[in-house]
Amino acid sequence: MTDWKTAFHRLLWIILLLFFLKISMSGQENWNLVKEDAGIKVYTKTESASRYKAFKAEMQVDCKVENILYVLKNTNTINSWVVNCKGVKLLETMGNDQFYYIETSLPLPFQNRDMVYHFQYTDSDSGQVKVLVTGIPDYIQPKQGIVRMAKANGYWLLTAIDTNKTAVTYQMHVEPGGLIPAWLANPFIKNVPFSTFKELRELVQKSK
Repeated sequence: MTDWKTAFHRLLWIILLLFFLKISMSGQENWNLVKEDAGIKVYTKTESASRYKAFKAEMQVDCKVENILYVLKNTNTINSWVVNCKGVKLLETMGNDQFYYIETSLPLPFQNRDMVYHFQYTDSDSGQVKVLVTGIPDYIQPKQGIVRMAKANGYWLLTAIDTNKTAVTYQMHVEPGGLIPAWLANPFIKNVPFSTFKELRELVQKSK
């Protein structure tokens, strides 16, 4: 009888553990649709161990995957479609990897932010290209009057739907550094990918 009770209690603990693990994993992937307009969907979610929300944007563009890749790699046009981009410089290229310095404009009273972003381009035979984006805060020395972001991680995912249509996904989470209240930043985070996608789509379709 004692062995039966012990086995039952162990089974109960395992069931509870799996239940709470499922809840935890579900919460980590719980994207909330916060904006949908002009064929663009923007989602946000709460990140564990962070006060700042992550965003994910999705859209379809009437172009080839290669057309979007060309724009992503073109340093001369990045500040024309990445929202709030004040300046950009390609620091290094190594094979399929690129290192960009980007300064982001913020409204007063906040100081501008900057970061060096590592872009890693990977493709597959299925017509899908993924660009991993990782911030490297200590890649170069901080600049006076600009706050270096503490962290940035995300990706671009380009998937060919047919010969002239591409599905685009852009996901990012950043720690802006300095004194930017999360309660102030989070409600506006949806505007970053939305405006970026609108400008990107317009530029790609013009340059086809």
